[in-house]
Amino acid sequence: MHASVPLPVLLALVCLWGTACANAGTADYNVRLLKAIEEMPAAGIYAKYRSDLPEARRFDDLHRAVQDLGQAIRAGENGRLVVEPDRAAGCGFCSSATYLLFCRVVAELQREGCVSNDPALSRALATVGDEGEVIAGKLDGIGLFGHWNADGPGTAVLFRRLDLGTNFTDIRLAKPGDFLKIFWNEHIGKGERGHSVVYLGEAEGGESIRVWSSQTENDDGSAGYGVMTVEKSRIVRMLFSRLERPENLVNWLK
Repeated sequence: MHASVPLPVLLALVCLWGTACANAGTADYNVRLLKAIEEMPAAGIYAKYRSDLPEARRFDDLHRAVQDLGQAIRAGENGRLVVEPDRAAGCGFCSSATYLLFCRVVAELQREGCVSNDPALSRALATVGDEGEVIAGKLDGIGLFGHWNADGPGTAVLFRRLDLGTNFTDIRLAKPGDFLKIFWNEHIGKGERGHSVVYLGEAEGGESIRVWSSQTENDDGSAGYGVMTVEKSRIVRMLFSRLERPENLVNWLK
């Protein structure tokens, strides 16, 4: 198992990264993802269904989070992906946070020539969808974000479909920087309770793990973007996805 390592120590590994894509087959994209977390928004509103509000406003935060995500990710005039995380700083939910992080790294890799600059791919990455349809689940499995945001193994399905990397369930194989879908109950799809995060490693003692995402309460007491410690006993199932072949995003266009 991999123990949790403080982010500053993890970031020190970035010097080993390099920018050449000739060694893409051996590149550690987990390091790049961990570095990008340091540049993501902090705190904010964790968007969720609000039963305490009048019925007409109960989905307002969720709708706003989808709108903000759509404003934060766009295809630029040169065809490359443009990601501005601060545009989504105010409000987010777990899968919007991890997708925003993913797209930020993809945009960097496009600039370095490691991922295709095809405008059609950038537009596909930037197409989040109508906020009402997204939150109602009508776009689950439709489009890149629709796969990522879907109930069940959405991100893992996308990784398998495009051959972006390895999916696995054994935490002994996990490394900081892996994407992780946590299942809080036995259900998949209808009745499911899950959480999309980035795995940061085990907490001291090995009984808990540390994760980054947008969540109800972080370790520092804030809500929204941040780091949370989760007891393993609360988790029913874990599904990890490791980014290894981002250049295969171009398979979406085939």
